[in-house]
Order: sequence, then structure tokens, then C-alpha cells
Amino acid sequence: MKWGLVPAGVVLALAACGGASSGDGDWLGRATGAGSSAPADGSSSASAPPASGGSISVTFTPRGSAGPPPAEALEQTAALMRKRAESAGLRGVEVAVKDGGIVVSGGGGDEEALKSLGRTAELGFRPVRNAQMVAKDACQVREAAAAEPLTTCGTDASGATTQYVLERVALPGTEIARAQAAHDKAMGTWTVNLEFTAQGTAHFADVTAELAQQQPPANQFAIVLDGEVVSAPSVQQALTGGRAQISGSFTERSARELAAQLSSGALPVDLEASSVTRVPGS
Repeated sequence: MKWGLVPAGVVLALAACGGASSGDGDWLGRATGAGSSAPADGSSSASAPPASGGSISVTFTPRGSAGPPPAEALEQTAALMRKRAESAGLRGVEVAVKDGGIVVSGGGGDEEALKSLGRTAELGFRPVRNAQMVAKDACQVREAAAAEPLTTCGTDASGATTQYVLERVALPGTEIARAQAAHDKAMGTWTVNLEFTAQGTAHFADVTAELAQQQPPANQFAIVLDGEVVSAPSVQQALTGGRAQISGSFTERSARELAAQLSSGALPVDLEASSVTRVPGS
């Protein structure tokens, strides 16, 4: 699924990873009273019904070959995964450190949701240096640390792929104070609302003010999640409200999952799902 960023204060109507138009508003839809926030803690009676169909366990192992992570780092990672499960409204999920990895167990119908708990969810906002359409199999990726330029790609809802050359991270995910799933009753859609910290608000205003003076594509602000561009909206003026909204083809569950990932922050250990064990229901 691909998402688009809608900064509060100036509503940007995005077309996947592309351009934008501006208007007035707070959260998207609030100007007409349509927005309706929903807690991302699973308290909604409609949220995440108990899964059926037996049980499932997903084993995550640390990615890479630099040696096993410290036990303390694994315990911190497991704690954040428990927090994500609770925030996403997943019921009956157990997370345990075992044999140098982490095992997550839950209902048999929750496989994808359980796997999402192990996503690193490292978010960064990077100014766009260059962008060009490419064939999907021609995408070139050059991984980079937050303080270095990044070359990566993003694919929009139509399947079109854009390759981006991005500046260093201008606003890290650690400057998000809160992420919350919300339901727009008028539109019937789910979004993820972001609130920045005081520092993040100042950085967001400064960077968007600078980007607004640039010519395309250098006026775009790429949202990068785990190395992939999920959206790259154009910026037309400084955005000072300290809030933004990620919109797209969310279901209630997927909006809650993303909000839970962003609220908990990036996992300290990079994990991969190495095995899945299923136990059929009786």
C-alpha cells in the first residue's frame, strides 16, 4: 500500500508520489467538520475482532552478519513489539525472546498483522534532489545512513515507479510526538495523523519554507519508511502547524498498525521473519 502526506494547515491533495494543490484546513476534512479521530489503542468496539482459525507463531531473527545483538537490545525490541500489538488493537498476542530471536504468537487469521510487528519502521523526511520515472526492474537502490544522500524508489497506486535521489534526513521519525489512526466519517476513509515534537515542528517549518522556494522536483519532501519512498509531496509554503496526515487506501487495521509502528519508534534490532508455524483450530 502507498500513502500520501497531507500537512495540516495546508491541505495537499496528493496523487500517490506526485504533485499537489493547496487549500485551507487543519486535518484533512476538519474544515468541514468531517474528521473524526479514533484512538489507536484498540479501545474501539469495532477494532480488530478476535481472529479464528487456530493459532500461528512467527519467529523473527536478527538481520545481518555482525554477530548476535545483546540480550538487552532483544528485550527492548520485544517490549516495543508488545506495545505495537496493544496500540494496533491485536488481542491475545504474545511476544517472547527465545534462542537469540523473538517469537510472536497469536490468532491464525493475524499472520500479516503479526509480521508487521517486526517491521523496523524507521521513518525519515528527506528533501528530493532528483526524480525520474523508471521501469520497476530498473530501479537502483543505494542504501545510506541518515546523514548521507539516499538513492531509492517508490511505486504509486497505478504501479508506476519513480527513482529518487534524496538529501540527508531533514526530519527523523524520532521528532514525531504522536501518531494516531483516525476515521473520516464523511469520506469513509482511514488516515494516520502525526503530531511533531516542538523541535520537529520547528524543523518541519524551516525545511518546508526552504523547499517552497525551489523548482520541481527540488520542492518535494520525500517520506521514507524503511528505505522506501511512500510519498513525495510538493511543498508550496512553510508549514508551521506541527501536524501532518498520512492518507491512502488504509483499512482500519492497517492504519492502526502504521500508527502503532510510528508511535513506538523504530525497533533497535533489525529483524526478518525467518519461519512461520501454524496450528490448525479444532
